[in-house]
Amino acid sequence: MKALTQSVVLAASLAWAGSASAYMIGTEDVGGADVLLGETNDLNANPTGTCGTGNSPSTELCWINNLLSSLGGSSTTYEEGDKVETQSYQLVDGSSTVIAFELSSPTQYFFIKNAQWYGLFENTPELDWAVIDTTMLAAGFNLPSDGFTISHIAPIGGTVDVPEPGTLALLGVGLFALGCRRRFMKSRG
Repeated sequence: MKALTQSVVLAASLAWAGSASAYMIGTEDVGGADVLLGETNDLNANPTGTCGTGNSPSTELCWINNLLSSLGGSSTTYEEGDKVETQSYQLVDGSSTVIAFELSSPTQYFFIKNAQWYGLFENTPELDWAVIDTTMLAAGFNLPSDGFTISHIAPIGGTVDVPEPGTLALLGVGLFALGCRRRFMKSRG
């Protein structure tokens, strides 16, 4: 019975720890802050060469791939049709600097443009949401702003499968059963 109690306490602790860094908007868990990989106000100021002039999708993708390459990552894709113009966002509950918006699909990275600044984020904790700690951004992004919009965002690298909570629960039950079986076998032998 002691092992059962310890298992329940461990499971409850893991569930609590998993949500400890999450931000909320109302009753919606939007996850933790995503990782800023890089930002610039000049798409041609990149680690490995020039990307052309202007701010076209091909210039943006060139900058993104140069940045990912400099970080040891592989090239990715950018579908212009996935770009969202004038993306609305909300402040997360209890913060005046952390903003969030729901993505059209779960994605590994997302790219934002606001004013004359560009930023690439790795979308980590909750793949359906983009969560940005604006204190990490250059002042030129002007975020959060009075209009509560970002010039445009684009999911980068295609969609990513999000594990269902039921899968994690099933894994936990399986590990619990293995522990119980081992204890039972130990007491018999």
